[in-house]
Amino acid sequence: MKLKKILNFSLVNCSLHILKIPFLIFALIFSVLLPAQDNGFFEKTRIQHKINEARHYLIQGNVKSALLNYKEALALNPSSDKAEYGLAQCYYKLQDYSNAKFHGEKAYKANPEVDDDVLYLLGRTYFRLNDLKNAKDKLTQFKNSTNSKSKLEDYAIDLKLAQIDYAEKSIVNENITIKNMGNILNTSAPEFAPAISNDGKYLLFTSRRADTKGGGVDHHFDHSYYSDIYLSKWDDKSKSWSEPSNLLGRMNTEFHDGNLSFMPDNSILIYRNIWNVTKSGDIYQASYNGDGDWGTPKPILYRNKAISNKINSSYFESSASMTSDEKFIYFVSERPSGKGQTDIYFVEKIGKDYTEPQPVGDHINTTGDEKCVFVHPSNKVLFFTSNGIAESMGSYDIYYCTKQEDGSWSNPKNMGAPINTSLEEKTINVSKDGKTAFIGGYYDIKNQGDADLYQIDISSFNFKVD
Repeated sequence: MKLKKILNFSLVNCSLHILKIPFLIFALIFSVLLPAQDNGFFEKTRIQHKINEARHYLIQGNVKSALLNYKEALALNPSSDKAEYGLAQCYYKLQDYSNAKFHGEKAYKANPEVDDDVLYLLGRTYFRLNDLKNAKDKLTQFKNSTNSKSKLEDYAIDLKLAQIDYAEKSIVNENITIKNMGNILNTSAPEFAPAISNDGKYLLFTSRRADTKGGGVDHHFDHSYYSDIYLSKWDDKSKSWSEPSNLLGRMNTEFHDGNLSFMPDNSILIYRNIWNVTKSGDIYQASYNGDGDWGTPKPILYRNKAISNKINSSYFESSASMTSDEKFIYFVSERPSGKGQTDIYFVEKIGKDYTEPQPVGDHINTTGDEKCVFVHPSNKVLFFTSNGIAESMGSYDIYYCTKQEDGSWSNPKNMGAPINTSLEEKTINVSKDGKTAFIGGYYDIKNQGDADLYQIDISSFNFKVD
């Protein structure tokens, strides 16, 4: 009787203010005042709130916060298949595929209908772990159980199955030697997009470390540190690379800056994505002033604004490379005139001017995503990365084309294993003699915890670059 009076009093006096009380506080008050058997409802509400919040974070790209909320939901209800599935999604995005498999399998075992995409997630996870049989089984099950043709096309299921078939038949090239470039250059943060100057004196790369200029985190994308460009110099005496630095004058900003490639005179092409300055991401160049010093980056070909504004569009431009004679510039753009997500384009210098940008060709560009392009200084070999080709070890692989006698590029060839793996190889740069590749990858060779810089002997390819 006393409890009822307290409850009635609370309801009357709180009625005018109830909307001002945060949901969880409100739930806590009632969990104390109502009988114990009613607490189950509020416990379920708390769990659902955590899961909803986690989904919201995941959509925003804030994977770490999503992971924390899913973990809290699972602690409240260890048998929650939704929380297990959410954890699998998070770990997959964090490239922790072993944990993605663990939680994905638990979710599927508890409830095979936990999510429409559970088979798809498991298939992709097995693919990443190079478990090709299970990857094929799960993706085939997904294909046969899904009525949505548009979803099958959006997820490129047939392409992924074709890539698995290719990976099953692949043979490892025993002449390839992969070497981790060491903990002077590599850290637990991601290192990628390495580029070596034509004279071999400088190595530039991109990383997303805590010492990024301004110390900022990208809250608009993935909630990781903004990227900076780092420079290392070759020491002839010690035969090693120096401690890298991102204190490069005005090269780095407080937003995204990334190294792309060297120009013939040691000037560099870089990527920038500066809030309210660039569009979705633009290509800049920094002039070389000598002795390891570069000037303030300016939009590519800034002296020719007409062509500069056509290379840098209102869309995303993410990669660029120039031949040693400066006759050709190849770049990557997501402009809508392309065949897929992002495609490779080029401009050619005729006289003192450059032509309009044009796609490199439908035999190279795909309906998928061409991520990185590097043209050898000789203009005889074109390297690029793509996730849209059936001849793939898994997702992004590295390919090359050779220049034909008629000036066209050959059909692309996969560089094969062990260079390409079931993980993602997104960036490549090749030495002037064509014998060494520098790749940002996830090889299990003294890996520091994320993408590392690797030096790879590719002399067995016998590229004709003289």
